[in-house]
Amino acid sequence: MSTQPYIGFRQLLDQDTWTFTYLLWDLDTREGVIIDPVREQFERDLCLVGELGVRMVYALDTHVHADHVTSLGMLREEMRLQTAVGEPSGVPCADIMLNDGYTLGFGRHTLTALATPGHTDACTSFKVENMVFTGDALLIRGCGRTDFQQGDPEMLYRSITQKLYALPDETLVYPGHDYNGKSVSTIGEEKQYNPRIPATQTESDFAELMNSLNLPRPKHIDEAVPANMGCGISVDHGHLTEEVFGVRDLQKILTALSEDEVVIDCRTPDEYEAGHIPGAINLPMGKELDQLGELRDYRKIYLYCYSGRRSQTVFATLTSKGLDNLVCLGSSGMAEWKKFGYPVER
Repeated sequence: MSTQPYIGFRQLLDQDTWTFTYLLWDLDTREGVIIDPVREQFERDLCLVGELGVRMVYALDTHVHADHVTSLGMLREEMRLQTAVGEPSGVPCADIMLNDGYTLGFGRHTLTALATPGHTDACTSFKVENMVFTGDALLIRGCGRTDFQQGDPEMLYRSITQKLYALPDETLVYPGHDYNGKSVSTIGEEKQYNPRIPATQTESDFAELMNSLNLPRPKHIDEAVPANMGCGISVDHGHLTEEVFGVRDLQKILTALSEDEVVIDCRTPDEYEAGHIPGAINLPMGKELDQLGELRDYRKIYLYCYSGRRSQTVFATLTSKGLDNLVCLGSSGMAEWKKFGYPVER
């Protein structure tokens, strides 16, 4: 489906967190951008991009999320794209730090960053053609909370009323989340019908409302925020890294592994089928908790991916569940395995 001539568009949902991810691309050049990708949906997004023949150039986050972990870093690794976030976020791994009015081009289209702080101090909305992607600043008939991550109700009020509500009424609003089965609104609708912040709302009344919400602490914030400050791949994977165990070590012991030892390939099924370490089984990143019981039964598990990013993430996830039988190849993986000319199974 397309909302404008020459632009492709998909709205994707992560049902666990009700997070929307957006994929846009130029229908002629096939250059594309992705907004707010979710780590657990990494394989879905890779598959869709491949099916559509899109050449990704940018991956963007509207803010440092507290309810899910981004896949910005993993998409950069796989697609050689550039990542971008709002400058006040201070995310050290991002390629581009966006300030108000910053533009990014893909094909004949231009994406414009709009600084819309208030939910957090670094929230950024993105305007493309007649669409605005508002993250957690403006929601459909609602808005983001303002009680953590340097949130500020007065700042959010000004971001919405002075920046977003200044857009044409027919501008399509695509939010970062929705919990009530809605997927799109317009600026005109929100100005008229948004119960939290209609166009007639005063700043003081809005601030009083927001300060009285007393919402529970986000349950994933302690995991999500530190991970997202590292583009979703900066995880503490303990002492089992490439410094003590790499592909050369694995190659030496591969033929002598016992039945209670296993090598796990954390890449996508397509990558696995294209060539993997002999004897390895495929367990794509994001699916590891589905096999938690079986994984506990192994005496030793060796994790690898292409370069080590995804295996580090899987390592962190499984160790957080109490597994102590893991060896992560760290920043080495299939790329280095092939570099050394070791055998590949298909």
